[in-house]
Amino acid sequence: MMTRDSIFFQLAKAHQTASRFWKDRLAPLRLTTAQATVLAFLNEEDGITSAELGKRIQLDSATLTGLINRLEAANLLKRRKDREDRRAVRVCLTPPGRDLSQQVVDLTARAHHEFLARIGDAKPGQLAVFLEKVSKPFPDLRPNQDKERQR
Repeated sequence: MMTRDSIFFQLAKAHQTASRFWKDRLAPLRLTTAQATVLAFLNEEDGITSAELGKRIQLDSATLTGLINRLEAANLLKRRKDREDRRAVRVCLTPPGRDLSQQVVDLTARAHHEFLARIGDAKPGQLAVFLEKVSKPFPDLRPNQDKERQR
């Protein structure tokens, strides 16, 4: 098998292409892809706990905390203590954050359709099913095992 035919090489190249495309579309909003993701998820359900947000976005606590810190410093969201569980912190959009999160959601829909149109004959439903399958962790790999190997 040629290296370029490997699923790992193909997925890496697809990730690079999609990431460049998405970063380019986000540039006018002055957001990173990770920041846009946080805002989009909060647009779907504002005021969820940081733990729930991390699960949905599939980010570890340290990475999510850094993102929340930067978005809070930009006055796009606020942390609020949960009334029922003192240990939990809820993440809430501010009015400017709500406006920007809606722009992200609208931009995501447009970029999604534009990207798929550029692919051409690919069937979006089949592509989504495939990507969902390969995005799930394999049960025989520990979480973050790949990071441990890179050290």
